[in-house]
Amino acid sequence: MAAMLLVSVFIYKAPVPAVCVFIAYILFYVQLPGLLILKLCRVRPEHASATLVIGLLSGWALTMLLYFITDAIHTDILLYVMGPFLSAVYIYESWRTSRNRMMSDDGFVLQRVDLRQISPAFCVFAAMSLLFILLKTQYVYLAPEYCDNIYMNADKAYHMGLINSLAYDYPLQSPWIQGRFISYHIFTEILYAVPVRLFGISSDVVLSSCGPLMTAYTLCLTFYAFFRSMTRRGDRAGIYCLLMLLSNLFIVRNPNSSIAFLFAYKNENTAGYGIAGLLICVMMFREWYESKEADKISQLLSGVLLTALIMCETGIKGPMGVVLIAGIWGTWLLGLILRRLRLRDAVPFLIFTLGFLVVYKTVLGSKGQSNSSGDSMFALATISDIAFWKKPLVEALKSAGVPYIVNIGLILLVFMMFMLTAYFLPFVIGYLRELWLVLSGKKAFDFTLIVIYAASLVGLAAMLILNYSGHSQIYFGLVTVFFAPLISYRLFEDLEDSRAAGENRGRLLALLNVAFCAVLAASIVSLAGSYAANLHEARVHADPDKTYNKYKSITNEEYEAMKWLRDNTAEDSLLATDRYYSVPLDKYSYQNRWDNRFFLYAVYSQRFCYIAGSGYNLGPNDWTIRRDMIKTNSRLYDPDNEERGELAEELGVDYVVVSKRFTDVPSLEGDDYKLCYTNEEVDIYEVESDK
Repeated sequence: MAAMLLVSVFIYKAPVPAVCVFIAYILFYVQLPGLLILKLCRVRPEHASATLVIGLLSGWALTMLLYFITDAIHTDILLYVMGPFLSAVYIYESWRTSRNRMMSDDGFVLQRVDLRQISPAFCVFAAMSLLFILLKTQYVYLAPEYCDNIYMNADKAYHMGLINSLAYDYPLQSPWIQGRFISYHIFTEILYAVPVRLFGISSDVVLSSCGPLMTAYTLCLTFYAFFRSMTRRGDRAGIYCLLMLLSNLFIVRNPNSSIAFLFAYKNENTAGYGIAGLLICVMMFREWYESKEADKISQLLSGVLLTALIMCETGIKGPMGVVLIAGIWGTWLLGLILRRLRLRDAVPFLIFTLGFLVVYKTVLGSKGQSNSSGDSMFALATISDIAFWKKPLVEALKSAGVPYIVNIGLILLVFMMFMLTAYFLPFVIGYLRELWLVLSGKKAFDFTLIVIYAASLVGLAAMLILNYSGHSQIYFGLVTVFFAPLISYRLFEDLEDSRAAGENRGRLLALLNVAFCAVLAASIVSLAGSYAANLHEARVHADPDKTYNKYKSITNEEYEAMKWLRDNTAEDSLLATDRYYSVPLDKYSYQNRWDNRFFLYAVYSQRFCYIAGSGYNLGPNDWTIRRDMIKTNSRLYDPDNEERGELAEELGVDYVVVSKRFTDVPSLEGDDYKLCYTNEEVDIYEVESDK
């Protein structure tokens, strides 16, 4: 792991001071205040890993609250002092408690960790995870100062723009188009925006150099804590984590690419934090549910904390919050039918749901929301279109004359097998077996465990039948993907515990073990291919002399021009830019929002841009707005337009940026435009106001 970090620093130029500041921020503004919250709420998880991750999400929720309070009172003082103050309180109480020799019973102070007790399997899992994460983020990023041409993933640039926007006090408003609002899961961007705001770390460094370390810490520790807390064989948590990684879940896009691990480990659109937050909420749910046996104050405080965690999870990744709430209500309804629960037991669930709705309707339900990608919210099995094997399978089934409904069923079956890989068979058997045992009364009604089973079903159903835009539909299914290993492990544990009672159980266990290992072996080959492909990509990006497709890169000259704008213009300046292409003009389409998603100038200049990102920010049906904006923008670049200065003032444009790599525009300097910056790639004109 140390070698990987050295490669990040010396080859991929991760800035060490900025990374250290970010780590200190997570420690003193998030982690330690979160542990103090656990103490105040009387939450005492059994294992240090669970304490750390629940404390991490608790500190995260506190940071969100402080951010919105700061935005309301228009001063950063709370953001500056509250984290260090609470950390100091935690450290003092730790010292005081240690002196009183209460470490073993208090649960407030983490006991000393004996490194010899850490599972070797977990160490391998953590190292492989960090390598995969770095390969997908830091190892494909070079700081612009060290490279003439840098490749920039458009989605990453989008998130950098959000971070800048939130850091410089434009909450929920588009960082690219003034007056329009966005609908997005922004709690991760807010967490990242705070160090940008307080300590001046740039958003690209936070996302590409600091983000991978935060992702590795959060995911690895959460997976370990989850398996440690939710299985009977907690001593196997390390091997359970390693098996989950080796199984290469959700192999569908191509034979050597796992979408689930791409979204989780690359943390694409913060899905990795959404998965971790969901697992943490489930662990906290168990802590709250079991606190019923304690005093009422403990139950109340832990319930308040759980509500805050659910709200935080919803702001990180809304679809996963939906699945969790649906799973809770489904479990309550089953308990009501089986007479294990009463109507009044729904009161706290109503509070959890209210907390979820507050975030979902205010943060995610703002003006401009557009989730459905078509006329209907429902479309059976459209998600399977991403599978590389679907087209030949459909052709084979059609040639065989298979009826349509059977055709759909077989596609979904194969999709599930590729989605869950080694866990498909034990997941299906374990799910049906658990359902039968609970319904027949042969097994205790474990509310938290049944929530996991219910949420798995909800997530799977939502992924298969809903018609959501972008990747939102996949997020529902990720819940099932990362619950499937737990359900499978519990089945193996049940069969191990009971095989002495009957020979048939021993045979079933042996059969499942053989099937699991066979599919796991194939999955490991696929995982190795994925690592090899990513290592090759990382080597390509390590070459500072490599040039990239001009539509998917930014030059050092463009970067320097954006730095000039950042340092020499007002923060609320609005730029006009003619760099809105992400494809060649002969392939360009107004109607395709993916052709209109360049945010690079907005990211590096930290300024509003009239055009950059407009296509991505507007819904698919708003292409006429996009077309009109681009046509209006082109009038600003017309040297024969005598009214361009008036138009710029009407639009509120302060600077006009000319990208000479893309457009052959003669000098625009005149009474209305003043040339204020130029280099080989970019000209920048200041709009001269008549006022």
